[in-house]
Amino acid sequence: MNYLFFDIECANCFNGIGKICSFGYVLCDENFSVIESDDLLMNPDTIFDWYLFKEDSKCKLAYTREDYINNPKFPQHYKKIKSLLEASNQIIFGFGCQNDVATIATECLRYDLDLIDFNCHDIHTVLEKIYEIKGGLGTYVEKFEIPTDGMEFHDSKADAFFTMKVTEKLMNDQKKPLKEILAPYTPFSSKLLRKQKIKKLYANYLERKEAGKNKDGKPPRPLKKIVVPQWFDYKRELIEEIERDK
Repeated sequence: MNYLFFDIECANCFNGIGKICSFGYVLCDENFSVIESDDLLMNPDTIFDWYLFKEDSKCKLAYTREDYINNPKFPQHYKKIKSLLEASNQIIFGFGCQNDVATIATECLRYDLDLIDFNCHDIHTVLEKIYEIKGGLGTYVEKFEIPTDGMEFHDSKADAFFTMKVTEKLMNDQKKPLKEILAPYTPFSSKLLRKQKIKKLYANYLERKEAGKNKDGKPPRPLKKIVVPQWFDYKRELIEEIERDK
């Protein structure tokens, strides 16, 4: 059994939909010996939120804007990411990863790619339950005295590595197999999160379609955090999928 730890960074999450600019991962064996690790930088094909490059930002990206833009887009990394996430005989982990899993699903939608079908355990939930400590990844890294020399938070590969190290600490403290520790917790499903996201997009689609019947033809102010992106109107199969589920 192998363990895959991953993290993503997004150029922006405008309208509640993330656009990936990096996918970092660490693949290790059951003894937490690293087999493979990398940070796949990518052109997000969208604008960056200005806050991500501000010097005093709490989520400042680890690379320059040019570093991301000068790399291939998500479709060119798709095969590699899919092979990592859909590999057999492994458990996948993230830290606070619900949005990460959902974003990978919506990137597949955005680029007309087949869904990357995987389940991912959120180790943050497990840590909070067992240690009763509130906080982000940095809080646990500091609490567990994990060295950070030469690594930065919001560098996807570094965050994946830190996620591996806090998971290793958890297992050592509990003195139980990882599978036994995870048994009470339900992993996030990319398939389920994709469906949930499409339903939210569909609700907004109907809202804006109805508004178009008004005399002025102007859509209402968005009532929801997710606003239907332009590409959704052209994906008839998504709309048909939701209508079949009614």
